Amino acid sequence: MLLSTPNNRLWQKIGIFLIVLSIIPYYVYRQQVPRGGTTVGLAYGIAGSIIICFLLFQAVRKRWYRCTLGRTEIWVNAHIYLGILAMLLIFLHAGFRFNELSGVIATIFLSTVVISGIVGTILYDQFPEQMHAKKGNITPQQLSDEINQLQEKLFLLSVGKSDTFQSVCKDVLAATRKMKDKTNQKIDQYFAERLNEIKKSQPIEYEKLISLMTELREKHGRFCAWIKIKNMISSWLYLHVPFSVAMVVAIIGHLLTVLYY
Repeated sequence: MLLSTPNNRLWQKIGIFLIVLSIIPYYVYRQQVPRGGTTVGLAYGIAGSIIICFLLFQAVRKRWYRCTLGRTEIWVNAHIYLGILAMLLIFLHAGFRFNELSGVIATIFLSTVVISGIVGTILYDQFPEQMHAKKGNITPQQLSDEINQLQEKLFLLSVGKSDTFQSVCKDVLAATRKMKDKTNQKIDQYFAERLNEIKKSQPIEYEKLISLMTELREKHGRFCAWIKIKNMISSWLYLHVPFSVAMVVAIIGHLLTVLYY
């Protein structure tokens, strides 16, 4: 798990050290009227802005496939703790006083980005084990291939059989192709009457049909669960990325406002 790796524990120590190092000057700074325009306040603001620029570079680095600047795990860990540090530095920069509108807006967006980033990291950290269990130690592509093979076997089994037999096979194939993960109970209730008819008239073929249906249902259920978890993990980007863009615009707006007035 990401949050318990040795590399991450190192970044935890680095993050705590930098946070403590940042807070120490604030005890002198707070003896004055702490605000962004003081020397210490500007130093905090500049330091926070530099870290934010560095964090934004990760978006470039992720799409720069030839980049060899460190492993992905190192960048992710740095992104987490430096993001928290950047938010703290901005709060220290303002002296925890937010009277200027552009500064308030920029801080809100920054806080949202940092918090959503932490939530996203926790999701990525917690769900892979569940995804791994749902997949049964195989890749999604392998699971998909196995489902396709079972569907083909089911179709071939239905060829030349009775109308009821073909109807059951057709409905099973339609359910899996629509990616609807029905519960076993609902499926059993839905097919019970027709399966009983097949069992009486074609007992040998019935056993083959039940075996294929059971295996297909189990693998299809795992695949649907994997898709659901994957979509859950990916959904946080719809919050994190737009707010990151809005944060950059708000910070630029804040700097222009301060320089103008």
